[in-house]
Amino acid sequence: MTDETPTRRSRATDRPRRRRRRRRWPWVVAGVFLFLVLVAGGAVWVGLSALTVKDELEASRPLLSTVKDKVLAGEATSAQGDAEKLQEHVERAREAVSGPAWAIGEMVPVIGENLVAVRTITNSVSDVVDNAVVPAVQLGDKLSPEVFKPVNGAVDLAAIQSVMPVLDSAGTALTGAKESVSAIKTDTLIGPVKNAVIEINNLVGEVEPAIAGAKSLAPVLPALLGADGARNYLLVFENSAEARPLGGIAGAQILVTADQGRVAISQETSGRDFDFESEDFANSKVPATARQLFLTPFGLQSQNNTLTPRVAVAADLTRSMWGNQRGVTPDTVIFIDPTALSYVLSATGPIALPDGNQLTSENAIDLLLNGVYQMFPEDPDAQDAYFSAAAGLTFNSVMNGNVDIPSFVQAVARGGAERRVVANSTDQSVQTLIEQAGLQGRLPTGTEAAHEVGIYISDYQGSKMDYYLRTAMEVGQATCTDGARKIRVNIIATNVLDPAAVGDTSDFITGGSGNGFRIPRGDLRIFTYVYAPPGATVASITGSTSQEESLVGVDDEYPVARGVLQAGPGETQTVTIDIDVSALPEKEIQTLVAPLIVQPEVAPLSFTC
Repeated sequence: MTDETPTRRSRATDRPRRRRRRRRWPWVVAGVFLFLVLVAGGAVWVGLSALTVKDELEASRPLLSTVKDKVLAGEATSAQGDAEKLQEHVERAREAVSGPAWAIGEMVPVIGENLVAVRTITNSVSDVVDNAVVPAVQLGDKLSPEVFKPVNGAVDLAAIQSVMPVLDSAGTALTGAKESVSAIKTDTLIGPVKNAVIEINNLVGEVEPAIAGAKSLAPVLPALLGADGARNYLLVFENSAEARPLGGIAGAQILVTADQGRVAISQETSGRDFDFESEDFANSKVPATARQLFLTPFGLQSQNNTLTPRVAVAADLTRSMWGNQRGVTPDTVIFIDPTALSYVLSATGPIALPDGNQLTSENAIDLLLNGVYQMFPEDPDAQDAYFSAAAGLTFNSVMNGNVDIPSFVQAVARGGAERRVVANSTDQSVQTLIEQAGLQGRLPTGTEAAHEVGIYISDYQGSKMDYYLRTAMEVGQATCTDGARKIRVNIIATNVLDPAAVGDTSDFITGGSGNGFRIPRGDLRIFTYVYAPPGATVASITGSTSQEESLVGVDDEYPVARGVLQAGPGETQTVTIDIDVSALPEKEIQTLVAPLIVQPEVAPLSFTC
């Protein structure tokens, strides 16, 4: 009895416990089933939403492209219906990626990355449509590149003021979209999503730079165009047939005055028309080391203000000489070479010259750097008049509205990227714009990963023989047997003038052997300047035609090697510069080459030392 009682109690207590456990199972099963239903439903919802987004974005794509083209063409009014449809499609797409199920789906491995990318694209496109496309279309045909286009020598400042709010919102939206979409990593995305990212990124990338540029320019453009008082700008046209480190000898110079939106030429002259300045003037503007490096005419003669690759120094000399001799000190000096002018001519179309010739993007280099000297072989005044006419007529074509604005902007941007259009201003607001546009030029600049070497060419006989100059550059780095690390620069110069054509070539081109250098007709003679990284040492200059005139100097923080190359018609000569960089951290080597008529490739060089 005693033994049985606890046993019965134990069973009595066990039964209800077992029943409670059995009762939980239906609820657990039901909970799991409900969870699976919710997950499946959420997956279905996300899938349906993804299809919605796909359909809506695909419908938006051609509309977005059409509206973009119409707005940029100045036909925004005709895009009203397209913009409304576009906004409807994009809004439905944005709603589809905004639900909680989509947010949960983004947490799922692999699938989530694609959903994040789709949401980013959708929100970016929606933001562009709401804050760029719709406001632009509502503004009508006022918003187009034409708003910046001069008409009869004047720019409509009121029109620019009216589009500024839209440019501001559109620029912000497009820049934000560009940053968001370009940040998407496409490596693990599925094909359709990856393609969508690339396509939207390209579409935004086509428009964003122009709008961003217009956004930064529009607020200050009225002041630049003389809304608050007349502004003076000096255009200096370089002649790269007589090479200089900045680009070419300073030739035609045009002073442009902007007043209340009207822009006109107020003075025209040539670098040849300026008197030599005093030695005191030159020494106050240029360090003695730079005058030694570039020879004594530097700082004295307007034509040779471009002997330096430093834009600020060349501009300061030029504006000071204008102040001394022409009575005007322009705040802003812009240097442009004939190659950059040919880019501008692609935006203006052919220019009719006084002699009946057409100046075009195709013939500008040959005509201005060679043909004019053959046409006027003994008349420098006629040559200068021809250059001034070409420069002035091109400028007037732009200011009279005979120009495609987008092409003009691209031409200037290309010239700036190649350092064929460079500028400097004492007005900080203008200088900021110059830097934003990439027109400030630059000297060799090292990075954490690389040392940069600069290579510059300067004519050394007062000729226009650099029209026939072709160069090749070879640059390499090696560790020598004594443990020193050296950079070697080979500059290879070829004179491509046909020896049989020397007798028919103008003395103004060849130098005529009458310049005191006693150089045979048809020879070209150049200085080569190699700017070494700061902290390096020029070890040697070899192969130079004139070792006596070779020089190891400095330009501020840069050690500089100056060599001399002379080549007769059909000949090739080489100068070699060795630079010791043992004192510097070991890095790769990059090269910056000054703009030349024919820009050389820089080949890698292997050598032993």
